[in-house]
Amino acid sequence: RCVLCFRRVTIKTMMKISRDISLIKFRKFPLRSVEKNTEVSYYPTVNSRFWMKLEHKSTKGLTNALSEQISKLCKNLDINDLIFLCDFNRVWISKFTAERNDHLPLSKAIEYFKLNKIGSRFNGGLKVNITELPEFLKHYYTLTRCDGGFTYYHFLDENQNLLGFIHYSGDVCFEILNEKYETLFLKELSKTSFQKVDQ
Repeated sequence: RCVLCFRRVTIKTMMKISRDISLIKFRKFPLRSVEKNTEVSYYPTVNSRFWMKLEHKSTKGLTNALSEQISKLCKNLDINDLIFLCDFNRVWISKFTAERNDHLPLSKAIEYFKLNKIGSRFNGGLKVNITELPEFLKHYYTLTRCDGGFTYYHFLDENQNLLGFIHYSGDVCFEILNEKYETLFLKELSKTSFQKVDQ
């Protein structure tokens, strides 16, 4: 009964969007493809870019901090949903990753996505509600950290003001796509635990 309850809640707060629809609705996602041995790519115009990090003492601590601080930032920015999409046509859970059983957090992440009907064939976007975002981000970052092919996924708010990317190291890149949004973003970013990455 508890498992069914968990499934029902998470499905309501996470919505699959086909890749074609994602590309039509959210045109500021980065894209790339290889055609005739030539890479074709698109990247939206970026007003400003901020590479940020979080202090941590362990991988688990970093995973929790990323989940908490990104969710806090989105809540403070009045972002109700984030959309996640890969910049090339790739399934969320590769066959190799789905068959791994050598790392418990990865196994839990795969199970989480399976419960939400994200299997080895889905290549579209995921719209994640702010209420589910903290739990989602823990498993999302585990995939980012453990699956070498899971490296080009970005997130975008529905108004397409903020584009984000989580590196496998745990550093986060926030890109402002609307000049007027930067003041609000910096104000709310200062209320989180993110620190600038030394470059």
